[in-house]
Amino acid sequence: MKTLIAYSTTLGCTEQCASRLKEDLGPGVDLFRISRRRKINLDLYKTVIIGGSIHEGLIQRSVRKFCETYIDKLLKIEVGLFICCVESGEDEKELLNRAFPDELLSHSLANGYFGGELNFKKMNLLQKIMSRKKARLEEIPEIDFDLILTFAEKLQQPIT
Repeated sequence: MKTLIAYSTTLGCTEQCASRLKEDLGPGVDLFRISRRRKINLDLYKTVIIGGSIHEGLIQRSVRKFCETYIDKLLKIEVGLFICCVESGEDEKELLNRAFPDELLSHSLANGYFGGELNFKKMNLLQKIMSRKKARLEEIPEIDFDLILTFAEKLQQPIT
């Protein structure tokens, strides 16, 4: 059975993390962009990893909807959950708790926070103004590729 990484991205950071996770997990992994509003047959997968980015404290609506739509199937298979966020100082555990349903969080094999990055090329004018103002006050956020590898390794450990 295969693994699915279902993700939604706003400015490309989550897509980059999902692609890196796919590399770290090895063969037999499919990527599925949730925000494209296509249906998917989860019966084809042993493991489903769901990821999205946090903006203003919330994950994308498409990720929440995906979890709600497929919750019954997700609770019967192996699940991993991750978020990307540039908000430094935020409690990562709290962000995960707000992003995903409680029953899915408690069922998941691995939960991850992969950091984030600012992609000014894909931002609209208001996003650029707000991000540059904030970036002056804080250090530039980065994706933590070591955390992605650790997440992949945790998912590949045998269940005891």
